[in-house]
Amino acid sequence: MRPVHVIEADNTPTPVNVVGEAITILAGGDMSKPFEMHLQEGVRDGGPPPHFHAWDEAFYVIDGEVEVTVEGKASRVTRGGYVHIPGGTVHAYKNISATAKMIGVVSDPRGGQFFAAVDQLKVPEDLPRILEIAEQYGVTFLLPTTAR
Repeated sequence: MRPVHVIEADNTPTPVNVVGEAITILAGGDMSKPFEMHLQEGVRDGGPPPHFHAWDEAFYVIDGEVEVTVEGKASRVTRGGYVHIPGGTVHAYKNISATAKMIGVVSDPRGGQFFAAVDQLKVPEDLPRILEIAEQYGVTFLLPTTAR
């Protein structure tokens, strides 16, 4: 049996900086199978480009407004709104309010492991490294191609 996992309010983990998003890994890896839980906080226009991975992912917006795009269809999700994204589905999100805060739940420890591995990396200068790390953790980003 796995141990009970409790985080006291005055002892929360330090957030990682994932390309401008502060992501606190509240429960990750084997301690919380079969899911992980993250607190994700960002500013206007923050959020990842279209991508996919093998695991399911869900977001519950606790503050602000977020545009979530799933398989090309955009939806505005405001405080109290929820979205579930099945594994393998192309998705992205963008914060459309000045700030946004969401609870993220994923069904694979590679989610939090990827976030921790890209802590403090920046776009555009670290993009090749971010893409390399993403591949190691099973995340595929669909980046626009530039005309030559």
